[in-house]
Parts: sequence; structure tokens; C-alpha cells
Amino acid sequence: MRVKLAFLVLLFALVAWPTASHAQKAKANQAAKVLNRPGEQGKTVVKVKEGQVLTVVNKEGRWLKVRVSGRTGYLPRTKVDMPEGDDDVARNTRRRPFVDGRGTKRGFGGEAGPEDRVGADAVEKDEKPDKPEKAEKPDPDEEEPKKGKPPKKPAKKPTKETKEDPDADPDEEVIKVNDGPGDEEQAEERPTARVTKKTSVYSEADPESEEAFAAKPDTKLFLTGKKKGKFTEVEDDEGTLGYILTSKIEVDEVGGSSGPMTRQLDARARVGVTFIQQGLRSVNGVPMQPDNYNLTTSAATIAVGGQYLRPYSKEVMLGAELAIDIAKAVPGVSAPMGQTTGITFYNVNARGLVGYDLKKKSGMMVFGRLGFRYTSLQISDVQDITKNTQLLPSEIVKAPTFGAALAIPRLTSSVGLRFSVDAMFVGTSLQQTKNLEDGANPSAKGACLGAGFTYRWKPKMDFQATYDLNYAKYSFGAPIATSQRGHMGTSVSRTDIFHGITAGIAYAF
Repeated sequence: MRVKLAFLVLLFALVAWPTASHAQKAKANQAAKVLNRPGEQGKTVVKVKEGQVLTVVNKEGRWLKVRVSGRTGYLPRTKVDMPEGDDDVARNTRRRPFVDGRGTKRGFGGEAGPEDRVGADAVEKDEKPDKPEKAEKPDPDEEEPKKGKPPKKPAKKPTKETKEDPDADPDEEVIKVNDGPGDEEQAEERPTARVTKKTSVYSEADPESEEAFAAKPDTKLFLTGKKKGKFTEVEDDEGTLGYILTSKIEVDEVGGSSGPMTRQLDARARVGVTFIQQGLRSVNGVPMQPDNYNLTTSAATIAVGGQYLRPYSKEVMLGAELAIDIAKAVPGVSAPMGQTTGITFYNVNARGLVGYDLKKKSGMMVFGRLGFRYTSLQISDVQDITKNTQLLPSEIVKAPTFGAALAIPRLTSSVGLRFSVDAMFVGTSLQQTKNLEDGANPSAKGACLGAGFTYRWKPKMDFQATYDLNYAKYSFGAPIATSQRGHMGTSVSRTDIFHGITAGIAYAF
């Protein structure tokens, strides 16, 4: 009998014992500010929209402690719709209101009103303030103020924030003063990240634990700064916490709406093919070599490079870029007498970059580019006329370049695009192999158009495919009599068109 009684008492204690409340989902019933502490004088940490889902962490009187958009703060109870059947917010039984601009007596010591009794949430709908006390009759012995002029009251120095002071006069008027621009200033946003495909976020730093939620490519994840082994703690927009494998996330870069702009450093390497087309024309020359001919060949290509960007302001980034392309004709250009002439093409571009963030969801940026271009067309055994039977000259071109680019790193969650154009039209120098010159006054103008496709393969690694069109127009003027080229026309010119297609990877550091 005693055993049964003890069991019943234990069972009743377990059922009746209060348990910690679990985080609950709720919705904001209007646009509101989440504050850093209870009371309308708190600082704004984040703003929520009407209907936005948030997580209720705790209930503190008339205020709810919530998590939303990666921040934790307080919202008045009246601005949140709780799930049906869970509207049991702890009531505060204080009867006297404390409203903005007024103080009242209450309690044993008549201490000042608390900070969470300010404004619209000071009184519940079912509460009515006590009737004001009757004003005391003036003392007849006191001097009566002159008519038409109210008595002067001592000026009260406004304070930025009301604080409870046990020694303060309970009847002293409390004046709320706006805290200036800081009152509306939001706290600095936490870093955000995304995933390239649907990924599980676990309740613990263990893949065997329960799934807290599933992150999709369009899910914004807030980084809390905590890491456990291979896992990083993240939080979704509704305030749900969990752990995700660090290798599965990518911290947002330029981002405007996708995240703050941060320093970027990447290196890339690609392989492909370049198709070379070269056509030489000579006015009043013979309709064949050496005055008029077309040369075509294909060349195996290796392209390497890197880019560095750093924020200069909220919308502007500065940086530099280096790109090196090496193309070698395989096996070479067919020449008379059964010979094959080998050609190697070097193209080096160094540029300074100024980028402007267009504040698009895709992270779109436009760049201005100022650089220097060095190209070298090298002919194998150029001085050996038994191998270089076409007497093709090697040449080096140097020129400043001016251009622009448009980058769309997140056209979709995993696809990005890039377009660019660069031109060389002033300050160009052209040098050819001595005694194989095409003319006495060489000059060049040209442009390069580029298009790039990026696929987000891994968090720090992208697959890239590019197409480059290099166009150059050369003018050599009148032929040189001492040149072995043997031009018989009055003016020589040449047009080069290079089509380059490459594919490879880019790695972000």
C-alpha cells in the first residue's frame, strides 16, 4: 500500500513539475522593430515584416524574446500572433500605468516605473488605470500667482534613458528623449552563407542526430560564429539553430542583398584550343605570297590567372587581375616544300579594376578596367629559311588597354556569367624580326571580347568555361627594301582573328 502511494505521489510530481518551454514559431501581425531589451527605449537590432515567421525563445511579462533573421531580441506581445491555444502570456498585475512622459506612485517606496511599461504596451486592454487623485486645495497663506501668467516650474533636464533610482522623487516627471540616429540604427549584420544544393542541418554536430531543418539554395543561413569539428552552427531566417558540415556552405561574397562585400582572392587554370586566322593584304601587290595570303591553324591552349578584390566603400571595390594565355600550334602551319612552321602565341594581360555593386540579388557588379597588354607571336626557327620557308616574322605587341566588364556571380544558385570588352587603340608599339619586317611604319589597333560561364561545383571551387575573341588590325605602311619578305605592293596591312575556347577550375582562397 505504501509503495503504491509513493508511486502515485512521484507520478503526480512528474506531471505537475514545470518544464522548460520549447521554442515556438509565431508570426508578426504587423511591421515591427525587434529591440535589444524589453522596453520601447531599447535599440533596434532588426526589423520584421508583417507575417514574418519568428521563433519565440521566452516570455517575459508583456514582452517576448524572439529569434529572427539571425538576431535575438524583444518584441511586444501585442505585435505577435501566437499559435492557437498558446496565448497564455504571463500577466503583470501592476495596476498603475507608466506611459511615455508620466510617472506614477506605486509600490511601497513609490519607485519610478519600469522600462517595460512604456507606450502602447503599458496597459493591457482589460486593465484600467486608477482614478487620478483629487488635487489638494491651495494654501491661502501662499502667494497667489498673478492672473494670466502660470507659475514657473523648475526646468527638468531630460535624460536619454530612464533608469530606476530608489532615491528619486516618485512624483518627478520622466521625460523620454529620442536617442538620436542611434535609436533607428540597426546592429551590424551577421555573416551569411548559402548551400549549392539541398543539405541537411542537424540539431547537433553529428550527422546521426535529428535534422533541425533542410537548407535549400535559396535559404539564407546566418553564421553564429560557433564551430564544432567539421560542423558550423547556422541559423535560418526563422531563428532555427542547427549544425551543418562546413564543406557544404559558401559564405556570401559581393552581395548587396546576398551579403556584405568582402575581400576576394582567387586563382584559375583552364585548358582548351585557339583557332588562329591571319590574312595579309598588299595594295598593288601580287595576288599570292608574299603580298596576299591567308593563314589558318589551331593551337592547344593553357590559360592561368588570378584576381584580387577588396572593399573600398559600401558599393565600390578595388582590385587587380592577371591573365596569361599560352597557345601552341599543333603541329603547325603548312608551308611550301612540305615544311611545317611552328607557332607559339603568348598573351599577357595585367589590369587594375574598379567595381561598383549594383545591389542586385544576383550580386551583379560592373567593372571599369585599365591595363597593359603584352602579346608575342613566336615563329620556330624564324631565321632558318630552310624551315621557315614562308619567311614569317616573329613579333611583339605592347599596348595599354581600356575596358569594362559585367559580372553576375549568382544568376541562379549555382550558375554565374561574366562579360567583358577591352580595347587597344593608343600607345601601341609593334616590333618584328629584323630583316623580316612587313613595313616601315607599323601600328596596331584591336579589341578583345570575352564571355564566361561559371558553375558552382564546390563551396570554394568553380567550374569555368570561357570564350575569347581577339581581333587586331595591323598597318605596316610601305615595304622596306632590305626586308627578306619581298613585298611588291605599295602598302601592307594584316588582320588577325583568334577564337579561344577554354575550360577549367577556379579556386577561392
